[in-house]
Amino acid sequence: MPRPVHYLLFAALPLVFGCGGPTEQFTIIVIPKGLTHEHWQSVNRGAMRCAADLEAEEGIRVRVIFDGPLRERDAVEQIRIVDRRVATGAHGIVLAPQHSRTMTACVKRTADAGVPVVIIDSDLVEKDNYVKYVATDNYRGGCLAAEHLLGELKKQGKTKPRLVLFRYAVGSESTEQREKGFEDTVKKLCPEAVWVSTDKYAGSTRDSAMREAGPLVLQFADQMDGIFAPNESSASGMLDVLRSQGLNKKVLLMGFDASKPLLQAIENGDVVGSILQDPYRMGYLSTWCCVRHLLGEDVTVGPTGKVLGTGEYVITRANVNSVETLGLFEKNYQAQRTIEKPKFPKRSSSP
Repeated sequence: MPRPVHYLLFAALPLVFGCGGPTEQFTIIVIPKGLTHEHWQSVNRGAMRCAADLEAEEGIRVRVIFDGPLRERDAVEQIRIVDRRVATGAHGIVLAPQHSRTMTACVKRTADAGVPVVIIDSDLVEKDNYVKYVATDNYRGGCLAAEHLLGELKKQGKTKPRLVLFRYAVGSESTEQREKGFEDTVKKLCPEAVWVSTDKYAGSTRDSAMREAGPLVLQFADQMDGIFAPNESSASGMLDVLRSQGLNKKVLLMGFDASKPLLQAIENGDVVGSILQDPYRMGYLSTWCCVRHLLGEDVTVGPTGKVLGTGEYVITRANVNSVETLGLFEKNYQAQRTIEKPKFPKRSSSP
């Protein structure tokens, strides 16, 4: 359907439904990188909460469908899901792209079909074909990780620490930004730090991270002071190896993201800290922006244009059990939150 006709139909929906009940009906497909990590489940809960709030507060009915690859790093399957959902009548797509380049053609096809795309979590190299980017400031998150890890090492008297950057995967824009933020901040704050390893990649699962971390730790066991792992699976896999070698608490591990085992490890002192995102807010605001765009509002308006940040938080033993921290990942605490929603003006013309 040509794009102008597509949007005229949406504009006519209030007349179809009338004034005595819900005035709109949209189907929004939320497509994460994978279905297994708790991060994506929080995104889903945030999107569903947004849909419930839209109906309760404005009478706008939104159907959220959560559909993604079983495994992260399966870009081919993610592309198939996007194409299939567009072909079967999605009004909008919320997408966490597997790869910053591979997914660009898919997003362009979707936009050309008149279906708006909101990108979450990881950005694309081509930014013209989506209407909003809702995500963590991953570069800043990496900076915060470096600041905290260096601070903890300094407390131990290690002013020239020996560091390992345990990377995630080539082409993952979000983790590449975290890694760059970490490297840049170390070079700025502690130029005499020694880089023991920066070229090992954990891969997309805890098991693959363990396989890569095992030889790394065996090789440099007595040459490491601190490690940064830029996502939950890489941190969890590295932690398992450090524990197996009796190096937990001896080598300081800084992570990114949350899982119950990882947060328990912070409480126990096996992990020095983790940078938490707000995936619940990410799911909520991306769905909100997608719906507001469908309603004819200009969601690019704002101090940062197309970009809407969702926050980065340093979690340590001191605050791991706070209500604020629990609200970032725990289902019951998430449900009690109030999400501040941005307001947008009407677009001056159809997209």
